[in-house]
Amino acid sequence: MSIGKFFPYAATVGIVAAIWMIVSSKMGLVPWVPFLSWALFFGAGAGKFKRVPREIIGLTGGVAAAVILLYLLPFANNIVGATWGLPVLVFLAATIIVLLELTNWLDLAPAYFYSFAGFFAYLFGGFAGTTTMSPQIIFTFWILLLIGTGLGILTGFLKGVVLGALGVPAEQRKTILDKE
Repeated sequence: MSIGKFFPYAATVGIVAAIWMIVSSKMGLVPWVPFLSWALFFGAGAGKFKRVPREIIGLTGGVAAAVILLYLLPFANNIVGATWGLPVLVFLAATIIVLLELTNWLDLAPAYFYSFAGFFAYLFGGFAGTTTMSPQIIFTFWILLLIGTGLGILTGFLKGVVLGALGVPAEQRKTILDKE
């Protein structure tokens, strides 16, 4: 596909991203979190709508893994020491996440890793307003991830609309992510 045919869609994604920045700013939301799951929609699922449930399961599982790790950290530190507590728990979480690739519905490891790492950045980077975990912080982060998935769905839909309006045949609409 030529850049001339693809540019209108790229600009459409840019417009949606700019609108999200305005909306998130006006609502006092952390703007970068949805970009994790928005990118995941295309990167791990290549924009396939049928993979959305797996993405949501993975995003939720990654947040749950991060929360469980933080609750278990004091116990792990008591057992193996402060130097080894976090590495041992991260080892266990990462191992379990990768093993989930062997299942049918829990198999989107990138979703777990994006949300797992993103939660730590959100909480300990000061974006949550505190570094003390609470149900409100967990829920807000998760909702931001779902907003990103929604933005992915929206821009995936718009890809078909824009390229269809330009008369690009379906077989020519694929990018490198679609071909992998």
